[in-house]
Amino acid sequence: MGMRTTVTLNDDVAAIAAQYAESRDLSLSKAIAELIVRGTRRSARIKYVDGLPVFDLPKSKHPITSERVKALETEEP
Repeated sequence: MGMRTTVTLNDDVAAIAAQYAESRDLSLSKAIAELIVRGTRRSARIKYVDGLPVFDLPKSKHPITSERVKALETEEP
């Protein structure tokens, strides 16, 4: 069980939370929790290459190549 507390929301914020809760069939508490978590996550960085959106991923020691994908597809579970 989570912490029980009381918060005061502006009318417009309360309406957004209520609409979000209703549209997803959630309690208001669960809806507010989801919105807070979503709002604090880092959003995907997107850059545009030749006019097309591309995810701007951080440099990795193991880049994802088509060869690596093919190897993973044929790998036994």
